[in-house]
Amino acid sequence: MQPFYKPVTPVALAAVLLFGVLSAAFAAEQPLPPDEAFKLKVAFRSADTVVAEIVPASNHYLYKSKTRFALKNSSGVLIRQVSLPAGEMKNDPFFGLIEIYKTPVRAEIALDRAPKAQGFTLFASYQGCNEKIGVCYPPIEKTVEMKFPK
Repeated sequence: MQPFYKPVTPVALAAVLLFGVLSAAFAAEQPLPPDEAFKLKVAFRSADTVVAEIVPASNHYLYKSKTRFALKNSSGVLIRQVSLPAGEMKNDPFFGLIEIYKTPVRAEIALDRAPKAQGFTLFASYQGCNEKIGVCYPPIEKTVEMKFPK
């Protein structure tokens, strides 16, 4: 009686192991979903200042010039100023010499508000890349409902 299987040769075993290692390496190099690559946190610092923090994942960077904030549903509320810290300069393959952030960035958003204003919707738009695998994300747009503290 002959066995159902053939013995595994060293070459076949090596091929299977190599395939497993390459598969694991390829899986590790997949781009993160946008919400994992760039996490947005928003909170009031004071009654007229909002802090928006964008946290790039490891091996990711954020373009300073592609980071913007606006208001929607904002009766009686206006953005007076958005302050972003200095970043570092990078020779980017898509945009040339451009300012980026590789670490968490805090935008301070100063507001002018009418005394009876209740709240607003903060609109954030930002864009960045995974530096390790060279993949850039399309612009990410988020809205956050904000109610003024009483």
